Amino acid sequence: MNRAAVDIVTGFLGAGKTTFLLESMKSGPLEGEKVAFVMNEIGDIGVDGRVVTGLDYVESVVELNSGCICCTIDDYRFDLAINELIEATDPTLIVIETTGLADPEPVIYRVKQAGLALDAVTTVVDCANFERVVSETEVAGLQVEAADFIVLSKLDLIDARARAKLEKRLRRLNKRAVLLEADHGRLASDLPFGTSARRGRQTLEAAVRTDGHSHLERDEIDVFSCESEAYMDQREFERFLDRLPAGVYRAKGFVRLAGNSWSCLFNFTCGRYELSWVRLEDEPVASQAVFIGRGIETYKDRIESEFAACGDSTG
Repeated sequence: MNRAAVDIVTGFLGAGKTTFLLESMKSGPLEGEKVAFVMNEIGDIGVDGRVVTGLDYVESVVELNSGCICCTIDDYRFDLAINELIEATDPTLIVIETTGLADPEPVIYRVKQAGLALDAVTTVVDCANFERVVSETEVAGLQVEAADFIVLSKLDLIDARARAKLEKRLRRLNKRAVLLEADHGRLASDLPFGTSARRGRQTLEAAVRTDGHSHLERDEIDVFSCESEAYMDQREFERFLDRLPAGVYRAKGFVRLAGNSWSCLFNFTCGRYELSWVRLEDEPVASQAVFIGRGIETYKDRIESEFAACGDSTG
């Protein structure tokens, strides 16, 4: 199954998107991951692509110059470019960096129309200048509203009082997004690039095997997995996803749904979820799910109980 996940990185002009991407990719993705970049710039000369090209793990960089991806590229050309990129490099992850003036929603729409799995939308916010740009432009607010993760950039330029005011403003625009602090582009966590929509069952099983280890402990992020041998009722399962606590940042897995011979791949990110159907060579004998977040051990028993309650014995 070839199902590349897509991460969209957005943020207003000068917010620090490329610095954030550069720092995020320096540590490299998980073993075996291949990353392709689509970088969109307003001007005729591509600058950001030159910065990213040459990094380890980066398979390909495609630059789209002289126009905003959300305005100038139609569905056909976008699908064609993405499909050519996938055929040429077979990436596990595609990162799209929009221009600072792009509304992310049309890009999200085009990603889904192209049949790709949207992993997460990350918006980088310039803490020192956000109040000004959001009052002068509509798109700065739209970028925050679309976010799953909001990266707070240039925090060193504001005091505690200004930060409290900023976070209150961001929360009015987006209540569900997770706020993450960046230190010169560096994050303590790789949550924005967790690629929970990655291509196959092997990734899920690897996540289960590493349950509770590696960087997650250092970042105070908890992870646990659960299984159910019963077929799931789709309506009950979707209600279950709607009720997941706010502390669950990501959830992923394969579930067997009653009345459907295909596996259902689900991807939950900060309150937003997607279901898709895939035919696996080795169909799982049980529904499997991994849950990731801060302090979610508190909710573990509840989540496991409600996950099991989605079961439909009729198959």
